[in-house]
Amino acid sequence: MRTGDLLLRRGAAVDGRAMLRTLVAELAAVAPEDVRIVARCPDCGGEHGRPVVMAPDAATEVRVSLAHSGDITVAAALVGGSVGVDAEQRTPGESTAMTDAGDSAPAPHTADELRQWTRIEAVLKADGRGLRVDPATVVFEQTDDLLLAAVPGDPRRYLVRDAHLGDDLFVTVALER
Repeated sequence: MRTGDLLLRRGAAVDGRAMLRTLVAELAAVAPEDVRIVARCPDCGGEHGRPVVMAPDAATEVRVSLAHSGDITVAAALVGGSVGVDAEQRTPGESTAMTDAGDSAPAPHTADELRQWTRIEAVLKADGRGLRVDPATVVFEQTDDLLLAAVPGDPRRYLVRDAHLGDDLFVTVALER
């Protein structure tokens, strides 16, 4: 396992946890069946919260994130810092898209709005507080070829990268710097 390694995969919506186990196993050099990932919502205790690697010990330094949009799931895993991923799928010919965040998030209409939304949500996932933080407070800074982001109340900075995993699928990964 090397610090800073990032793996990103796309798959069917039902494969999210399996995808995470495979990514973690690959990064930590452990068997996928030994990887245990738990997700708990900090508000209600439901199993829809941020996923966290709990076992085996050799894998607990791997951070993971999942995003769902339509029938697509994107999984990300990183060693050495927090990671957040978001994906928004736009059906060709449609001018609107729904987000996976429910009613509390805006419904982007254009490609630029979709891209900006995936950037914001990826950063908030990496931060760990998700939509408990007002998305409008995420601050972006473009420096040379890097897009950096910050979230109020968190001293960390995030490197923001857009990923191309298919036409009309907007994917962004935020990596703790």
